[in-house]
Amino acid sequence: MANDPVLSAQELTKHFSSGATQVRAVDGVSLDVRAGELVLIMGPSGSGKTTLLSMLGGLLRPSSGTIRLGGTEISALSEAELPRIRARQIGFIFQSFNLLDALTVEQNVLLPAQLAPGGVAAARERIDALLNELDIAKRRQAYPATLSGGEKQRVAIARALINRAPLILADEPTGNLDSEKGQDVTMILHDIARDQGCAVVLVTHDPRIEDVADRILWLQDGKLEDRKSQLHSWVLDPVCGMRVDAWRASLSTRHDGQSYVFCSKRCHERFLKDPARYATGIADQHHERAGEHSA
Repeated sequence: MANDPVLSAQELTKHFSSGATQVRAVDGVSLDVRAGELVLIMGPSGSGKTTLLSMLGGLLRPSSGTIRLGGTEISALSEAELPRIRARQIGFIFQSFNLLDALTVEQNVLLPAQLAPGGVAAARERIDALLNELDIAKRRQAYPATLSGGEKQRVAIARALINRAPLILADEPTGNLDSEKGQDVTMILHDIARDQGCAVVLVTHDPRIEDVADRILWLQDGKLEDRKSQLHSWVLDPVCGMRVDAWRASLSTRHDGQSYVFCSKRCHERFLKDPARYATGIADQHHERAGEHSA
């Protein structure tokens, strides 16, 4: 059905043993992610975030529990069956980029296509659009050693998208980037979910990604909880449409009995110059969208 989750995990656990000691890295986690949704998983170091992401992507087998991707229970597949599922249905984005130094940008992006229907030949029809969209077309014949950190991450994102995978998994995708490049990557991932209808799951310590996430989940001691309702009250800036935490916002105003909050002084000033323009129609639409995000 159209509303069925792209990814569904039920009661996942992962135990590691060291001598007589058993560590529960992931302990009874259940999670559904739907198309067009960007889900952020946060938590302290050592809380099990990367272990959870590795299980969701079929890179690590759970000790117990089930993982369904579309109509396939990937947690029940053999090791021989998993690579094809990962190549066709999951796009991975890693903090360390994981590009092959001996391959050009184009060759790195096309690598997963070898296991997809139609192979590399079919993927070549898509690569031009991807490289242009991510603003790295001019670097397609360059090697990773000559790329900046931001360019490397864009190549990694293009590689994750080349097979039109319905699920994108990103592990600290902004961790090795400066503030500006990190913000660019954040918005690219946001647009992937919104415009391409992918289900996107991010593991990160970067609080900036909270601004574009549909859900914020907190993982601690291997257990997952939805902290959004406790930590945030999201509404949308009526001027630019950016999500703003109403509890933390420092800029707000009232107009015709309605309260509005703003992401920046610039948006606040624009609203005050012409409140009717933003408070009528556009604001209603923004607040309806905010309600959908917080549901």
